[in-house]
Amino acid sequence: MAAEAESDVARGAQGPPLKHRMIARVAEILELAAREREGVSLTEFAQRLSAPVSSVQSLVNGLVETGYLTKSGRKYVLGPAPYVLHLIAQREPIRVVRHSDLEALHEATGLTAYLGINLAGRAIYLDHVTGDPAFAYLAETHAPRPLLRTAVGRILLANLDKRLLFEILRNVDEQDQPLVEPFLQEIPAILEADYAATQGLVASDHWAVAAPVRENGKTVAAVALTGTPEEMKDDLDRLGVLLRERAQLWENRVPDSY
Repeated sequence: MAAEAESDVARGAQGPPLKHRMIARVAEILELAAREREGVSLTEFAQRLSAPVSSVQSLVNGLVETGYLTKSGRKYVLGPAPYVLHLIAQREPIRVVRHSDLEALHEATGLTAYLGINLAGRAIYLDHVTGDPAFAYLAETHAPRPLLRTAVGRILLANLDKRLLFEILRNVDEQDQPLVEPFLQEIPAILEADYAATQGLVASDHWAVAAPVRENGKTVAAVALTGTPEEMKDDLDRLGVLLRERAQLWENRVPDSY
């Protein structure tokens, strides 16, 4: 089965389908604008997207006209439209997990506790409780992390449907391609345990374990714990079960009740 899956992943490894490429570029333009407080020029957009300035300019002009970008001198910053959409939605991305839940996990284990999602094929951390300044910086800047190298990413990938899973795996960075086949072989065990662990895939001095967070039966995020190998050695399974059980309790909450 793993060999068949690996074959499916390998097919069409040219990147995202053409019909999705424009959407992907628009999303990347908006993210770049959001991260660069001083703004981004057309040339900088084109360089980051590896695309001609002429094609990027057409997209940027459309985003300015619809309020998603605002022109400031020669640069572009995020416009008011994304903020207005957030106000209209009046909801947090993940409704069943409270910050106090992460505080309780941190207090119970002494480890960094955090909540993450899959955003366009990268792990993004939405909330955290930690005593580690380096992790706090990573989480608070919402720096994207490779899915295959993070416990959050692995449990989210394992819970994707086959089509979406293969689309993401076909487009992993070159340095992560050797991780694809071993991960495909691990998926049945991850699904059975309902948690995933990593040992030094991002940094040799950090291990992590994560369990899925579900709303109405759908996996929407992952809750995780991370620490040093000394802190987590021989304890990954217990911590995985702890996260799984906590997440199952949260799923039974009525989101609108708080």
